[in-house]
Amino acid sequence: MIYMPIYEAIYRTSEHEEEVTVSNIEQHENYIDVKNNLYCTYSGCSARLSYVPKGKVRAHFKTWPKDDHIQDCVDYFERVATASKQKSIATSTMALSEKHIKSVLDNLRKRRNEKASGTSKTTPGTTKKPRPKVDPGSDENPTLNIVPTTGPNADLGSGENNIKEPSVRNRSLINLTDDDLNWTRSVEGFIQNVETGDKRAILDLRDGNYTCRVYFEEYFFDNAPVNFRGYFEDLKKLVQRHKDYMFSGVGLIEKRNDQYCMLINDGNDFRIDDRYIALFLHSA
Repeated sequence: MIYMPIYEAIYRTSEHEEEVTVSNIEQHENYIDVKNNLYCTYSGCSARLSYVPKGKVRAHFKTWPKDDHIQDCVDYFERVATASKQKSIATSTMALSEKHIKSVLDNLRKRRNEKASGTSKTTPGTTKKPRPKVDPGSDENPTLNIVPTTGPNADLGSGENNIKEPSVRNRSLINLTDDDLNWTRSVEGFIQNVETGDKRAILDLRDGNYTCRVYFEEYFFDNAPVNFRGYFEDLKKLVQRHKDYMFSGVGLIEKRNDQYCMLINDGNDFRIDDRYIALFLHSA
């Protein structure tokens, strides 16, 4: 069974729905009712969730037994992996297309705007895709686990071998954990500072009391237009006067100097205030 911890859920009744996280659920005035009516946050996925308070591990949400996520959902996993003697699980990385990354960033903006206006729509779909079937008598069930990447040297190109591009999990700064390390994620936060250097730029992000650093390094600048160096210098000047510009991006999560960070490899993998950096600077 391959899955990752879940830290956000939708509290849904016939008359109301709202997003809750592991950091605020116990403070909710309707805590008992909330924890009994939790669902997946992915649009179209009706999987029910339960809340697991902090114990030996960090507090989290888990999927109900026999209540499966749809296959497009970022929290989808195959329960059937334990139904046979699975001898090996092969993991391959797949490069994300520019179109796919654009969709991820567009969805971040849409979700943020809906949340701000109180019009979030997460009505579950009525049809689920069937779970993979396993022959109970089979002695072997090799599985190919496809994970997304924005870095160089991916095992597979976008859509290669007719394999669908894997989903990218969104992480708010509050919910970044060691479980996210070395995985490609989408992250957003308010830019507090910009550092620039030779083939290097670093953005400091903040959301409440939580921080993250975003790195643009030699690989990025070697493959980016030369004017990106000037873009970051211009952004640095703007941020010195105003610290509420929103960064959103897709990249590899790492930990440096005991702080979570993201590595960006391409100019199309991030936005400032929901615009590509050149368009943002042109209108700033």
